[in-house]
Amino acid sequence: MVRFAFALFALSAAGCAVDAAGPELALDAPPLSETWTVSSSASTTSWSSGIVANLSVASLHCNLLYGDRFMLADFGVNQEVIADPADFIANMVGWCREFNLLDPALPWTGTYVNTNIFSAPSYRPGMLWTRVPANDSYPIGLQLRVNPISHVKDVRFMYAHKDATGMALDVAAPSYSPWAIGYAGALQTLSCPPQEVVTGVDVGYDTGSGQIRRLDVHCRELIW
Repeated sequence: MVRFAFALFALSAAGCAVDAAGPELALDAPPLSETWTVSSSASTTSWSSGIVANLSVASLHCNLLYGDRFMLADFGVNQEVIADPADFIANMVGWCREFNLLDPALPWTGTYVNTNIFSAPSYRPGMLWTRVPANDSYPIGLQLRVNPISHVKDVRFMYAHKDATGMALDVAAPSYSPWAIGYAGALQTLSCPPQEVVTGVDVGYDTGSGQIRRLDVHCRELIW
């Protein structure tokens, strides 16, 4: 009887040991994945005037500076000085907006960071804006007005909403923000590949005139 009782006690103790390990196993379990993710690999689409003299490159990459939740969704620009006969963007500020990747609705969180991208030696006061307008809209490219052999004159965003499934962007019918300035010029469309969003830009500008000679749009895939 003593041996039988001891055996029951040993089995009971072993059972307790197994039960006690449960919480530890739970703590070691991997965290739940985010609802949305942004790819670590980038694609680039570009416009260039072909002019490389006096060129300096300035960059803003929202995801690298502030994290994968941030997309480039606003530009503030200033015009050239009134005395300059050319029409061009002479100062550019980019706004990185945070989107909540954990929420299936993928809304803005309200957090944004503004960064000066480049400035010409002089420019007109009074900043003008173009922006992705709502918290359920996602930047999928840029359109430029350009002098094809010289410089960028104006800029606006292309953006998309989610499709009916709520699990992908409806890129077949993009929307457009207003032009920042309203200058005329040849139209250049810099679209991200399907299901990718704008996370940054590289701006090649002339250090003498302050004109943008080249612009690269950086995109990353937005994944459900």
